[in-house]
Amino acid sequence: MSDVSTGEQGARTELVEEIFHGTGDTYDEVAHLATFGRDKKWKEELLSYLDSPKRILDLACGTGILLLEMKRRFECHITGVELREEYLRICRERVSQRGYEDVRLVLSNAEDFLIEETFDHITSCYIPKYVNLEVLVPKMIRMLAPGGLFIMQDFAYPNEPWVQDIFDDHFKRMKERCGHLPDWDDCWERLPEVLKKSTWIEDTQRLMAQEGLEDVSVVEQSRRMSALVYGRRPTG
Repeated sequence: MSDVSTGEQGARTELVEEIFHGTGDTYDEVAHLATFGRDKKWKEELLSYLDSPKRILDLACGTGILLLEMKRRFECHITGVELREEYLRICRERVSQRGYEDVRLVLSNAEDFLIEETFDHITSCYIPKYVNLEVLVPKMIRMLAPGGLFIMQDFAYPNEPWVQDIFDDHFKRMKERCGHLPDWDDCWERLPEVLKKSTWIEDTQRLMAQEGLEDVSVVEQSRRMSALVYGRRPTG
C-alpha cells in the first residue's frame, strides 16, 4: 500500500474512532433511530440474497446485529471482523449467551484483514463510506469462493430533493432526540457531511465489475436513503 493510501486509511480509522468512541452499549438503539426505524428492514433485504451459506465473512460486525441473525437462520461458520474492541466485546458476549459455536471474531481494520480461506458469502453493513474501497474490494474478492456473493449495505444520500430535505432534517433532529446519549454528538455533526461526499455506491459497483464479479447490481432502499451493492464471483 502506498504512503498516501496508508495516510488516508489512518484518517478514516481516526474518523471512526472519533464518531463511535464510547457508543457500543447504545449502538443498537441508535441504529434503529438513525435509520428511520428501517435498519431491520434493510438487513432483511440483504439477508434475502443469501442462499444456504456454509461460510460467511461479516465485515464491521459491530455488536452483532446482522451476524447473530445470520447465525440464527443458517447452519454455517461465521467470521466477524470489527475495528472497535468495545463493539466486539458486546458481540462476543452475545454469541456466548446464545450458545453459538463455529463463530470466529477478529479485531481488525477491514482493509487489513486477509486470510488464506474462502467464503461463499461476504457481507457488511454501514462500512463502505468509511473505508478505502480500492483496497477493500480486491482483498475481499480474493477470499470469495467461486460462485460466492459479496454484498454491502450502507446509508446513501438521496437523489430526489424532497427526500434530501427529509434526510437532512432527520439528522439535524437526531442530536436533540438523542440528547440523553451525548457520546453520539460527534456522529450527528459529522455523519451527514460524510454521506454527502461519499461515492461508495458508484465506487463499489465499478470495483466489483473491474475485479471480475458478475451480475453486479445496485438495489436502492427507502428512496435511496440506503442501498445494497452486490456481485457474484464466476464459477469458471
